[in-house]
Amino acid sequence: MDAPKRTVALVGASGYTGTEALRLLLGHPFVDLRILCAGRQAGRLISEITPAFSGVELPRMVKFDADLIAAECEFAFLGLPHGMAQDATAQLLERGVRVIDLSADHRFSDPELYASIYSPHQHPESLRKTVYGLPELHRERIPQAQLVGCPGCYPTSVILGAFPAFQADLIRDSELIADCKSGVSGAGRTPSAVTHFPETADGLHAYKTLQHRHAPEMSHYLGGPTVRFVPHLVPTIRGILSTLYLRLRAGVTAVDVRRVYESAYGAEAFICVLGEGQNPDPRHVRGTNRCHIGLFQSDDLLVVQSAIDNLCKGSSGQALQCFNLMAGYDESLGLAATALFP
Repeated sequence: MDAPKRTVALVGASGYTGTEALRLLLGHPFVDLRILCAGRQAGRLISEITPAFSGVELPRMVKFDADLIAAECEFAFLGLPHGMAQDATAQLLERGVRVIDLSADHRFSDPELYASIYSPHQHPESLRKTVYGLPELHRERIPQAQLVGCPGCYPTSVILGAFPAFQADLIRDSELIADCKSGVSGAGRTPSAVTHFPETADGLHAYKTLQHRHAPEMSHYLGGPTVRFVPHLVPTIRGILSTLYLRLRAGVTAVDVRRVYESAYGAEAFICVLGEGQNPDPRHVRGTNRCHIGLFQSDDLLVVQSAIDNLCKGSSGQALQCFNLMAGYDESLGLAATALFP
């Protein structure tokens, strides 16, 4: 493939989503990475805080400067904590930079809906420009977008797992039970009592049961079903396994379900509907942009299992997939790797 390189800035380069984005951007043949931004770490080399990048020639991290980015870059990836991407995005959009936001700040185009889940948005005009960055749902809209708000990691696994069933009207009740387990990296790089090693090792615990703010995101992009969402933290570093429970309409068979899912995802580069009886395992998608889906049925109960890497398909890999669409590249460019196993 012969294509022009695109100039890129990475804002929030020192966190887990930022370092994952950096790893992937370095492997992309048509990315010209010009600027790395960080807050407290400005002035340092990324290798000083993340030795995985030792020996890689990269610019020193600088504080966020919208004018500097606009002068150097066409695209900006934002790996900032929730709330911090709103001002940065507005400044970049004003200067003509196309933005891919990995935070929760631009996942909804309706300011009132956003405010009902989080708090009033500082720049509601930005929300009106956003496209939800799940390519399997919005592939036609992403290429023209000036702003893409990438989905959360839990919503990615749940929406991909449930969408074909709802779209094909297989579900009897407008309800979804989502039981999800995530590795600790989903909580970010800043230490806390909840993610401290003695608190997470050798244990498993649920949190924000039926109250997590990702549930409305799942419901909205699935068309409005009630989502009963129970997230769990497990003592692994990466990966999400979502087990979804749905009630089927009368007469829907396992053959019908499999036909619907294989039709929906048969041409997708990153989604694999596993064979009958196969259970997805996050280890088999670790470090990749892939999603493995397993289908199980007993009478009218459909159980869908969905496995992703929370930092890759659930965040930075999906962001690069959106970038490829926005830049006119093949969607899978820089994302073809399979899992590191064992």
